[in-house]
Amino acid sequence: MKTSRRFLVLCKGMLAVFLAACLLGLVIYAVGGHSRGTNSSKLSLESMSTVEQQAWQLAREVVGASRDAQEQFVTELLALYAEVKDSDLAIFCNPGGWGKEPLSSDYQGRSCLAGIETSLTKMGYKYYRIEDIRTGSSLVEYLYEFKEHLTHYPSKAKELATKIDFLTQQVAGLKIMIIGQSSGAAFASEVASYLEDNPEVYSIQVGRPFWYRGLQVGQSLVIDSNGIGADAVTERDLVALFKTNWARLFIMNHVPSFTPFDWVITRAVLIFGPSKYGFGLRAPGHEYMWEYPGVGPVIEAFLVKNFGTQ
Repeated sequence: MKTSRRFLVLCKGMLAVFLAACLLGLVIYAVGGHSRGTNSSKLSLESMSTVEQQAWQLAREVVGASRDAQEQFVTELLALYAEVKDSDLAIFCNPGGWGKEPLSSDYQGRSCLAGIETSLTKMGYKYYRIEDIRTGSSLVEYLYEFKEHLTHYPSKAKELATKIDFLTQQVAGLKIMIIGQSSGAAFASEVASYLEDNPEVYSIQVGRPFWYRGLQVGQSLVIDSNGIGADAVTERDLVALFKTNWARLFIMNHVPSFTPFDWVITRAVLIFGPSKYGFGLRAPGHEYMWEYPGVGPVIEAFLVKNFGTQ
């Protein structure tokens, strides 16, 4: 119980600091976004294809009046359309952690994707894989992702869901599979919730963290155990998490700092750069490989049930 309380106190303290940092980062982000202003020049819709016209109309509804934001949205959407228009299935891959590295770059994600793609190939599907990177390299991007994760991705999930819905409307017979791992599974769940009524959309959510309270909706598969051991992250085993990470938490709590601002910066460096500094927190049982009994066979059964033979 003592270790659990200590872990909770440390988490609450870090959460309070990051919430304050998030507010500061979001103010900077908002000011930067508004400083771009709007462009009053009218688009020549007559010279565009029907798909382009609808993409621009959708952009105005989703991102507002900023011409720069509209152009970025349309560019991304039309690029997705060009990539998937000749496919039977589009696979959107959402990585865990901060969502800054492709799911295929992680050994667990690579294992699952290989198994899924092998199964789909045997079924006769022509698929296209899309790596959905949620976070850039700047501190503001990290803070924005942190805020989005805490609030169930109100902006990022809605934007991706809108793009996916557009693709299913424009490409006849196109099916969509949204795959997410850990925090990426929480993100995939939120995207799926927006598309619950779209019969062409499926999701596979692997290792959703216990602090995410989203419901299982639509045509979704949620995996919270690898079949060989308990997952401390999905089962909220705070004692196991503390025992595994107490040394890192102790070091982080005792890194020298001289001002509150200095305290925030030093902890931010350690948290935001885990791969560089080795302070990423570890979780017993939070590993999902295709060959594990609770992963590959379960996903394969889901694919057979929902996709069958093309």
